[in-house]
Amino acid sequence: MRGTMPTTSPSTAAIARADALVDWLRHAWAHPADDEAELPIGARLTQLVRRAILDRVVPPAHRLPSTRALAQALHVARNTVVPVYEQLRAEGFVVAGRGSGTYVCRIAADALPVAARPQEAPHPAEPLAFSRRGRRYHSHPLHEFWTRQPFCPGQFDFALFPHRLWNRLQQRQLRRADPVQLEQGEPGGAPELRQAIAEHVRATRGVRCAPDQVIITDGTGESIDLVARLMCDPGDAVLLEDPGYWAATQVLSDHGLRLQPVPVDAQGMPVPVLRKGQRAPRLAYLTPSNQFPTGGVMPLARRLEWLQFAARHDTLLLEDDYDSEYRYEGAPFPSLQGQDGAGRVIYLGTFSKTVYPGIRVAFLVVPPGLQRVFADASADFYRDGDQIVQQVLADFMREGHYAAHVRTQRREYALRREAMARALVDALPAEFASQRLSVVSGARGVHLTLALPGDVDDRAVARDAIAQGVTAIPLSVYAMRVAWRGLVLSFAATPVAGIAPLVGALAPVLRNALACAN
Repeated sequence: MRGTMPTTSPSTAAIARADALVDWLRHAWAHPADDEAELPIGARLTQLVRRAILDRVVPPAHRLPSTRALAQALHVARNTVVPVYEQLRAEGFVVAGRGSGTYVCRIAADALPVAARPQEAPHPAEPLAFSRRGRRYHSHPLHEFWTRQPFCPGQFDFALFPHRLWNRLQQRQLRRADPVQLEQGEPGGAPELRQAIAEHVRATRGVRCAPDQVIITDGTGESIDLVARLMCDPGDAVLLEDPGYWAATQVLSDHGLRLQPVPVDAQGMPVPVLRKGQRAPRLAYLTPSNQFPTGGVMPLARRLEWLQFAARHDTLLLEDDYDSEYRYEGAPFPSLQGQDGAGRVIYLGTFSKTVYPGIRVAFLVVPPGLQRVFADASADFYRDGDQIVQQVLADFMREGHYAAHVRTQRREYALRREAMARALVDALPAEFASQRLSVVSGARGVHLTLALPGDVDDRAVARDAIAQGVTAIPLSVYAMRVAWRGLVLSFAATPVAGIAPLVGALAPVLRNALACAN
């Protein structure tokens, strides 16, 4: 029984076991493993004695050497060893006898791992099996192609960010030493930031909202997750753009929703026509201002059709306005949410593309009547983000720095987009003239989408491009059913002067792929 101790004095065999443990510890102490060498002395010794017990260097019910003897053998202070034995006793590895020493607890033999024999290599354990969701995530083809090389989407030029100004605002917040900044924060996010965001999206995107309708999250994925948790049940139908944003597909699928991909056209995702008796979808995920990744813009007529459909069928429209700040010709289209009179649109925004990705601040604007539940649920499920960062971002926006920074980025990204488009045509004039290559994305966003003929394997092209130091994400990895072929090329992280040489490295890969497809 665990915890019982021998009542007789230690036998010769027990003393031999203690001596064997001392010899084992002395050797292990002199030749520490990589994960033990940097540990403090006490933690290192505790880990070694644990390992000795688990490996049966000293079996259950046998006595450990005294703290004094072990300290002398290892040339450490006895007050280093005493806390080690106390820790092992608290963890249940050993138990102290009444004046007779410290003994390894009696643990059933099958509860301890069997040590490998010296002449045998240990058999590695089988890895834990992933869930279906884990397998689906791990097997997504996008993971093969995402790198930190030039032209990879999701990367930005941090030289454009006003670091000195941001640091000054951050230091100002830190000097306030307000305990509120160190706490969890109010549900829904810092009130100052919610106010600043509400003012910004009202002025720039035509969003109609009060500050309490703004809910701060740690990213668009979390925003979508929160909507799925609160507004959808497993088995509900969800319409998704095809091709479209892969993370939305993953998050919504993880909630057990029935994904129904809808092929997009030049105007975004068409409004469905329901058959008689067919249930309407519970949710439709849309990127109407700049369809990702094809760049289509939804015109007013189709927007009104979607709003009428949502109001008639009680369908929720999830409007992801992920990079509406970057429109290089004309004024941005107003948001879908701003034209909604029935409270059927939830608006999503993020600062990862306008400030920097690591800031981990995004937001959603929910219809009136939902804000309290969304704010509480966000706090309960995810906890609120860094309060100091939220306060700094609020100051950054309220003092006009954010708007100025976006104007600077918009001007620079317009030059980079023009440089990439020009470099592609200059490097591949015959291919563009014959329309075997074409740019399908418009004058928006921070990437170009290059369409390829349907008989070209865009994934093979992407692999060859990566070997040349350029990352071009194949358009097919964003598709669920439709047979799209193309490359998504981001110019956000590459200065103008660096674009043409990189396109020059990509051009032979494209030329060879087109020749092989003839």
